[in-house]
Amino acid sequence: MKNSSFWRIATAVFAVGSIIYTSVSSAQSRKESRDRHEADQSGSEYEYDVPVEYEEVFEKNQIVPAGWAFGTVWSTIYSGLGALLIHQALPSQEHNPRYQNAQPWWWASWVCNAIFGRFFSQNDPQSIVISDIVTKINLPIAIGLHQSLEIGKTDVPAPEKYLRIPVSLYAGWLTAATVVGTPNTLLTLGAWTPEEENDEPISAGILVATAGAGYFIARRLNDPWYMLPFVAGFGGIATRQWEKEPIVGRTAAALAIAYAGLLAYWLPQGKFHEYDHYVVNEVEAEVLAGSVEIDEPHQAGIARERMKPIEAEGLD
Repeated sequence: MKNSSFWRIATAVFAVGSIIYTSVSSAQSRKESRDRHEADQSGSEYEYDVPVEYEEVFEKNQIVPAGWAFGTVWSTIYSGLGALLIHQALPSQEHNPRYQNAQPWWWASWVCNAIFGRFFSQNDPQSIVISDIVTKINLPIAIGLHQSLEIGKTDVPAPEKYLRIPVSLYAGWLTAATVVGTPNTLLTLGAWTPEEENDEPISAGILVATAGAGYFIARRLNDPWYMLPFVAGFGGIATRQWEKEPIVGRTAAALAIAYAGLLAYWLPQGKFHEYDHYVVNEVEAEVLAGSVEIDEPHQAGIARERMKPIEAEGLD
């Protein structure tokens, strides 16, 4: 079945528009934040280029990473997703069933991205809560996108094989952001009263639980790349809290090192276990979509390729 060129191009255009809108809103917010601090006669330093309401909550939330983590991860994700969306819009991908299945998830995710950008740049308590809710809604959408592209299930040829990696990073970072955003909401609503003596071990415990959940989900998704953003998150928390909240800072550093060690082993393999099946080339994608007829020898070759992981499992 064909994937209409109109919708593929429209998806790419809408995604780029969502990225630009979010980036422009964020840039405006950063400018206002810099102007505010430059006008502050006290000469106080600031960690984040965000509205005042966010900055005050971030200061209370011990598991918010340092600003460099946000910039590094989001720039990588946006660049990678942009490249993937350009690829899915190419004429050669007209019969790619994974890109066709991903379209609804793309649209839903980029709508959430734009809504998040709108509220993350606003300076009021309600916007903090709304941006957190939008992040939580976007997480299952990102997982749905991840699954529709058959990441961790199907081995596909390059460049699609590598262009899917940003989707893994996207899902992983949204998972971490969902955890970080929860204290922001609780603090904003007054449901969490900061108490440094108790908050430090609680925050450290949240980090350990997050690390365990991240590894478990990565194994379930059969996707080590999903874990990579957690390294940036833990590293950002470690650099921010090393002196201010030592228990939190050292816990985050230990988790970053542990994740880095796991990824040093698993990332080169690209998976935790064998894929369910393989796409040998782009012609097979068209065959699976039912748009191209091929001869029996070619079909037999594809069948042999698909039997490889099954045979491998039988030898274990």
